[in-house]
This record gives sequence, structure tokens and C-alpha cells, in this order.
Amino acid sequence: MLNLEQIDRILIVRLAPLGETVLTTPVIRALRQHFREAHITYMVAPTREDLVSANPHLNEVITYQASVPKLIYQIARRKFQMVVILQPTFRLVLHAFLARIPFRVGFETNTGGKKLLSLAVANNTAQHETQRYLDVVRALDIEVVDDEPEVFVDNVGSTWVDNFFENQNLDDSKPIIGLNPGAATTYRRWHAANFAVLGDQLHEAYGAHIIVTTGPREGELANQVAAQMLHSPIIVNQTTPMQLAALLKRCHLYISNDTGPMHLSTAVKTPTIALFGASNLIQWAPPWDRHAVVAREACEFMKTLSSKEWDTHQERARENLEAITPDAVMATVEKLAW
Repeated sequence: MLNLEQIDRILIVRLAPLGETVLTTPVIRALRQHFREAHITYMVAPTREDLVSANPHLNEVITYQASVPKLIYQIARRKFQMVVILQPTFRLVLHAFLARIPFRVGFETNTGGKKLLSLAVANNTAQHETQRYLDVVRALDIEVVDDEPEVFVDNVGSTWVDNFFENQNLDDSKPIIGLNPGAATTYRRWHAANFAVLGDQLHEAYGAHIIVTTGPREGELANQVAAQMLHSPIIVNQTTPMQLAALLKRCHLYISNDTGPMHLSTAVKTPTIALFGASNLIQWAPPWDRHAVVAREACEFMKTLSSKEWDTHQERARENLEAITPDAVMATVEKLAW
């Protein structure tokens, strides 16, 4: 095994959607705490740069190249000594091998097992996703002090949100509450009518500004929520990840389906309530202080099924979400310290 103390150029690789990218950030911090003088680079999927671009523990962020020759050159010319691969994909291990990175640590891959890995780690999905990623760090005998995700907002993001607040006449002295009715699949979405009722209840109870956030292809969903509310909310659906992070950081509370922005909200340390109906609570529910989960307790599937397996149990997913009422969410709001 390579002497870790001699390593001063490290590559982290995780090609992931928004939420999973956010959940890898404790790995960045743990590596920096151990390799204090190392040059640490993170390779992310295209459009995910914003999520780690302002991270002070990184020296560089690069994006994955579709062209394999260009990708190999991009990696090889940086002369990394160690790569930390945070997904069980043999293709990525092979790319690191071809780029002549001498020490390759990562999960046993789905098609190659331990092949081409200097240190192979069991891919244990029966735990929270952040702990799964941190298993790779622990395999290097590196102590993990903090397992909470973190996303940093840069000056451009801060300026954008300042201008947004000014343009929308938002008053920071009143609670600013975000609602996120979107999700990657429709069966993971709490009904728009429920978000509308909840938004009005929050406005009446706290005099809050209500902001509805949705993804770039979910604008109609936001309109459905707004159309059913007595109090007109502010709709935000065309933001970059950095702009969304800046906005969520300024919110006092965020209530979201189980989806990427929910994880982003926890990472900027905004109290977050996550609504679960079709995900594994053990793997995806935020376990950290200041956050809460609302889910149908009677459904054992939420402790056993993987995300992909839920595709064949969509009816159960809808039943789980229908069992959540706006009053139940309001009760959680009242209990949460925010």
C-alpha cells in the first residue's frame, strides 16, 4: 500500500445528480483535514460544478469529458497520486488506471468487483448515503470527525440573492419559507393542493413570505400550487445550483419532497422538513439536527426498498404521500426549532 503521507495530489470522482453530489461533501472535508497541504481536485458531472465550486477544501473542480481520450489526458496531465472513486462503476476505475494514477480506492464495482482497485471498499447501501461515501475515507484509516454535508455560497450567488430579495421586496424580518413541490418522479411528489394549503397556513400562522421552488421543467407545477393559494407566493424555477443554494441559505425554513434541493437545503444549514413516500428513509432521510422527516410510519417498504425498486411500487408510494396531511406537516413545523 502506498504511503499516504507521501500523497499530495488527489482526485475525487463522483458523477451524480444534485442531491448525491451534495452528500459527498463530508468526504472532501475529511480528506482535507488529513491531507492539509495536498492539491485536491473533484471531478463532477457537467452542470454540477456550482455545488462544490466555492468549497474551500478543494483546489480545483473539473467536469467529466464524454470523449475518453480527452478525459484520460485531462486526468493524466495532472499527475494525481491517488483517486477516490465514490461510485461502483468499473468504467471510472478503468479511466483512472489508464491515466496512470498509482493508488485507486473506491467501491467494489458492479461489473469488475475489486479489479484494478488498489483498495476496494464494500458498497454498503444499508446505511445513510453520507456514511456509505465516508466508508471509503475510513478504509484509508482517516478519522471522520463530522459527517454533515456542506455547500458554500460564492460572492456571485450572494449578490444574486441580494438582488432577488430587493426586486421581490422580501423583508428578512419576516419568516421566509420555501416550498418545493417537485421531484424527479411524479409518485414522489406530495400533491400540489397540499402544498397550497400548507403555504396558506404558514402565511397565516407566521406572516411568512412563501417561496415556491421548482426545477427547470417544473414551472407548471409551481403554477398549480400558486393558483390554489389564497396568498400569492413567489415562484422561482430558473436558477443555477449556486443561486438556489444562496436562496435556500436565506430561507428560515424549507419544506420539500425527497429530492435534490432538500439535500441542498440541509447542506446550507437551513432547517428542513422532508416529505417521504417512496424512498429508503435509512439511506436518504436527513439525520442531522435542525431537520425533520414526515413519513407514513406504517410502511416498512421505506426501510427496505431501493430507489429503483420503488418504480414497481408506485401505488404504495402515492398512498404513503396521501397519508401525509398539511396539518401533520404544520405540527412538525411547530415542533422544529427554527
